[in-house]
Amino acid sequence: MFKHSAPAAFALLLTCSALQSVSADTFKSELLFSVPKEPFLANNGQIPPSDKYNGPLFKLSHAWPNQPLPPLADPPWRKAIGGGLINQKNAAAYVAALKEYVGTNARKLFLDYSNWDAAKAHWYNEPWLGSIRESIHGTYPAGNFDDQSFPNSGLKVTFDTHVLTYYDERAAYSLYKVWKADAMNPEIKTENFQFDEGSVIVKAAIFVSDDPKQQSDWWPEVTQGAAQWPLYVAIPESKCDAPTAVVNGYVIQFDIIVKDSVAAPKTGWVFATLVYDANAPGGDAWDKMVPLGAQWGNDPDVNSSLVPPPPLKENWINPVAPFYATETLGWGGRLSGPNDGARNDILVGDKAILKAPDSSCMSCHSPAEWQPAKHEMLSFLLPSFQNDNPPPSFKAYGPFIISPAPGSHDWFRWFQDRLGTEPFDPNTGSIATDFDMVFAFKSLPMWWNATGPAGQAPLFATRPFHAKTGAPKMYNEYTGAPLRNRN
Repeated sequence: MFKHSAPAAFALLLTCSALQSVSADTFKSELLFSVPKEPFLANNGQIPPSDKYNGPLFKLSHAWPNQPLPPLADPPWRKAIGGGLINQKNAAAYVAALKEYVGTNARKLFLDYSNWDAAKAHWYNEPWLGSIRESIHGTYPAGNFDDQSFPNSGLKVTFDTHVLTYYDERAAYSLYKVWKADAMNPEIKTENFQFDEGSVIVKAAIFVSDDPKQQSDWWPEVTQGAAQWPLYVAIPESKCDAPTAVVNGYVIQFDIIVKDSVAAPKTGWVFATLVYDANAPGGDAWDKMVPLGAQWGNDPDVNSSLVPPPPLKENWINPVAPFYATETLGWGGRLSGPNDGARNDILVGDKAILKAPDSSCMSCHSPAEWQPAKHEMLSFLLPSFQNDNPPPSFKAYGPFIISPAPGSHDWFRWFQDRLGTEPFDPNTGSIATDFDMVFAFKSLPMWWNATGPAGQAPLFATRPFHAKTGAPKMYNEYTGAPLRNRN
């Protein structure tokens, strides 16, 4: 059921005036964002006026199956590769079968939102994220990119990305196992987080220009003809006093991941990414979503820092993928889409490295775990050292992630093949969440913020604003690294 409430709006709208009483010195310990104690809240309480938008609003789909579904007999993606292992020669056929499998629902979601009904489609959402969801499509903030991220693709603006995740019926059973019907007391056990074979999870990424005066054609070679979704958001997100407005974003990336322990026995998962290609054949924007690639392991035996780098074995990149999407591939060319933030400014000792490829789809998801005593993930998504007191050189270089050296032993912690039952940080009491970063990085932290003791530090996921500058908070709660000052 769609609903919103004053507490949700209050939680999100602790804006500039409310923050002026918080000094920079105490900012890190102050609770500036409080998640409402409503797990099935649909949105952040900000509803567009009818003269600006009169279409459907997002409805949270949370009637998760309370029993496992029968096993899939000969799933089409596995059938496409003859029932064996996925490899670089057959990955294209595998991804094509995945796209066709989700195509009916995805096409309606993309292009016919007025008739989209997630419950009827048997696609489901995670709980506890309502306070960061915008009200039209239910997306929440994911990242920010400028022309330095895409130096050769004609990008004219800085843009923000927003994402929306759906679990198919088989995958949603794991949501039920963890959250039960009321989502108030998660049952945090390794077996509950494990997704059944054939589970499929999808994520749409929508790109929105930060320039209110240039909301269309701001990336001419990329966005022409892409599906456009209205969102009710403030742009740019980093500006404290930016007004909320209905803006049109382009759907540029669509991820599909599938639990397949037969095709990918070392990890149990295949990650596939589709990206929009304006020049691809087809009659509509869904047709023009083409594979960027697939990944089924982290290639732990391949040190991509060597020159020349050895070839990858557990990764396939479409040789005819649109060029812009290849500009953001991860370490050694591992799969990472234009939304995924796999290139970052890092500090290795006293050496600053700009836009270093330091991640990939699977490496980013590999730290998905939850430490129930501490109520947190113990390691960040990207290779990093926890450091609440960065060295003096750090301040000279700016807000870089404190990183191990690429290719080092500590770096390779993020590039291992492990099953979803194995926590990233063993012997710490952490529970692996089967590569699902929504559990580990979003819904469980927000549940604890809502139901745990008062006075907790602000969540990374909620991105509260700095009292003096209006920029997002100035540290990363997982690495201790300052964040970029974008005031």
